[in-house]
Amino acid sequence: MAQSADTAEGAAPKVRIPFWMRLKAWWDGHELTVREKQRTPYEMGDLSQDKVRYDSPEWASKRIEIMQEIWGKGMAGPGDPAYILKLVKPFALDPAFTVIDVGAGLGGPARAISEHFDIWITGLESDREIADAGMNLSTMAGLGKRAPVHYFDPDHYEFHESTIDCVFSKEALYLVEDKKRLLIEIINMIKHRGQLLFTDYVVAEGAPARELQAWMRGEPVPPHPWTKKQYEEALTEAQLDVRIKEDITDEVYKIITANWSDFLSSLKGRELDPPTSHAISEAVELWTRRTRAIEAGVLKLCRFHALKKNAEKLLSDW
Repeated sequence: MAQSADTAEGAAPKVRIPFWMRLKAWWDGHELTVREKQRTPYEMGDLSQDKVRYDSPEWASKRIEIMQEIWGKGMAGPGDPAYILKLVKPFALDPAFTVIDVGAGLGGPARAISEHFDIWITGLESDREIADAGMNLSTMAGLGKRAPVHYFDPDHYEFHESTIDCVFSKEALYLVEDKKRLLIEIINMIKHRGQLLFTDYVVAEGAPARELQAWMRGEPVPPHPWTKKQYEEALTEAQLDVRIKEDITDEVYKIITANWSDFLSSLKGRELDPPTSHAISEAVELWTRRTRAIEAGVLKLCRFHALKKNAEKLLSDW
């Protein structure tokens, strides 16, 4: 029986080009040749977002404008409103709940939660430019009071004790150096039977130091990531009832690759001024490093959900 072209002796093996390499090559304008049309690493599903560009208001920098073109209006990272609502489903929110979003970005997640559940939610963001832009977006959406976004310093911020029903955070804690102090503050802020739900970048156990440092050096703010085990131990030591501790890397990776593919396709035939080109270049470099670390198994994303079950627990000595 004759051998197929793919299995014939001497045939070149099929090549799977990592997404991080394709991302960088697309931006640099190179053509990568493979033996067949490159397929995306995973089945994408329906990850469509509102990709309509809009005239950027005066207060929005090119960085913020491009950020929204990649991830969707009001979003600073992977995940559309439907994804955000799925993330917070374990909260079982209702209008009586008060919520804090730690690491609110441009406030898109907070506004989606506020509108869907008719609740008051306060966003806290450690990047002052992004926080100011998020507040402007909330005001423009008529949610300046119900879903405000404020700047905060996570290394020094102190919360009022037993005042909030739920605390949500999306890929923000890895940037905090003294995570234990912040977690103590957050847990003390949560009411008895209140809830904490967050997603974060974590490093794989035994991750090669060289690969890990290559990612960390490229982050705009020096990261201080924990492992999944460190988070589990910290939540357990705080006597929280941990309900969810799951690896969501594959799901988020699909969103990242789908959004970037759509964004790069939207650039075809578009003339870019120098500030826009610079902003895109910085975003490409950032997400090239992140996806490279994810594909190498060094960087993962996890979701945690925990219930505060012991109102008498004192965390000052934890």
